[in-house]
Amino acid sequence: MDFLSCTILFAGVDAACEQRLVAELDKRGLSGRIAADGRTVFAGFDSELPNLLVVQDPLPDMSAAQLCQRLRLTSATRGIPVVVLVSQHDAVQEQEILERGADACFCVTDDPVFLIFRICALLREFGDETAEREGAVFRQPRVSVVTAPGGILWAWPDGASVGKTPRIVKMLRHNGEDATLVEDPDRLELSNIGAGRIQPDCIVVDLSCPAFNGLALAQTVAAFRRRSRQCTRVLGVVERGQLTAEKIRLAFNAGVDDLTDSEIAPDLLVARISSLVRRKTLQDEARREEAHIESARARMALADALRRVNADLAAANRKLIDAQVKLVQSAKMASLGELAAGIAHEFNNPLAFVLAHENTVKRSMAQALQAVREGNTVVAEAALTKGSERLASSLVGLSRLRELVASLRRFSRLEEGEFRRLDVPDAIAMVLTLLAPKLGQEIAVECRLEAPPELVCQAALVNQVVMNIVSNAADAILEKREAARKQGGPAPTRRKDQILIASYLEPREGTGAEEYVLQISDTGPGVPQELQERVFEPFFTTKPVGSGTGLGLATAYGVVQAHGGSIAITNSGGLGGACFTIRVPYKTGEERRGEHVI
Repeated sequence: MDFLSCTILFAGVDAACEQRLVAELDKRGLSGRIAADGRTVFAGFDSELPNLLVVQDPLPDMSAAQLCQRLRLTSATRGIPVVVLVSQHDAVQEQEILERGADACFCVTDDPVFLIFRICALLREFGDETAEREGAVFRQPRVSVVTAPGGILWAWPDGASVGKTPRIVKMLRHNGEDATLVEDPDRLELSNIGAGRIQPDCIVVDLSCPAFNGLALAQTVAAFRRRSRQCTRVLGVVERGQLTAEKIRLAFNAGVDDLTDSEIAPDLLVARISSLVRRKTLQDEARREEAHIESARARMALADALRRVNADLAAANRKLIDAQVKLVQSAKMASLGELAAGIAHEFNNPLAFVLAHENTVKRSMAQALQAVREGNTVVAEAALTKGSERLASSLVGLSRLRELVASLRRFSRLEEGEFRRLDVPDAIAMVLTLLAPKLGQEIAVECRLEAPPELVCQAALVNQVVMNIVSNAADAILEKREAARKQGGPAPTRRKDQILIASYLEPREGTGAEEYVLQISDTGPGVPQELQERVFEPFFTTKPVGSGTGLGLATAYGVVQAHGGSIAITNSGGLGGACFTIRVPYKTGEERRGEHVI
């Protein structure tokens, strides 16, 4: 034990007694500080807390019992051991002082060796202290009395044995302790802590019992508490007249925390046992508080680590979202480029038609003007008729251009994310108009729209979902034709390839509601069974490298999910290709009444 780091505070101790105590403490490497009264003691706590207090009763401003009581009221000081010095032996006074919170009480006229023993025992460390399990609850103090017939405690205090239970055990039980008699030290179980066994707080050992070696038992308990990091206290009892310096030395080396002889008053012995139990309980509480603090620190460290990990995950998620947005944007740009190429072709035909008739109209107008000047009405009328016919033909081309522009404006409207009343046949017609260049003359599209024309939904349900599925169907059909051509087989000229778009209402299972069903089938090669569950995964595509992004059907899946619906792919039994079935909730006009829709 390293005493050099311990601080002992003497409060109100007279000079002669202090000189004797300091001399004994110096021999063991202990040093102390001096305080005149209780007020000075408490004032010194602001700067430094002592490891132990030696107080003479009474102090100039308060009694030692009052000082102990005040110490035990504050969590910062209630764990400080206190040794009280009295001027003369008085069992009643000593009992009161111990009950108020003191750990030991000595007369100033006694041998200082015994006092130093108690001080050293109180300062002794039992190794690295670790806290007991958290969540400890209040329980009765447990005291084990180890004695047997022929021992001091068996017939204590009057020397006569009464029954099979020693009087000390009955007194401890009457005082509120859970006292147990142990006649055989081998039956004193100190292990099996992990099994939930509660260990004794204090063990009272009969050091004069002929049935066992009391000092050896004390050494066993000391070894146990070092090994298990427990703080069970040991009180030894010897016969009258055996409380010598040598006995004290042996008891201290064996691990005894307090020592007395058989002359002690019964109530005082109980008080001293209670003092040891209280000291052990205070130490347990201090260790639990330290464990709670360490646990709180560990939780704070873990929370900080989790915050850092969450921040890193959030940053990685933002980067992933940004990357995904860029990929989706790239896919949109790729689709826009393909769409733009087809639209450019659609624009070029009527525009070339209009430009081709421009010169004819100019010449006709010039001929008519010249004929009017010459008075030739027949030639003027013929020229004007020809120009009017060419203007009418140009108007057809311009009308086609106007329809294309209107379709593009409806397709690219910014409020696609809003739910509104949508004319489904008109929206599908607009999509087919934009896809006309891709469909060409080789793919016929048939619409069997039996469901009500109006549906409350997002425009993207048709603009994106139907367009992506029809576009993919056209690509699949063209790839099938190209593969057949490369293999040298006969081209499928017996009939055109076909895409069928159907709509109908269907009751929802288990409810009285209805579902709006859109079904798109084609005569393409279809989708293999093992790939049907993967076609809606982002970036998954069956097209050759560089021909698709794998985001079209994933986007369609997200739009349908936003409607609370479902989308599935199967093989088309009638046409032989793929069949996409889209189901979204349908509300009648009465059900929509009162809802805010555009």
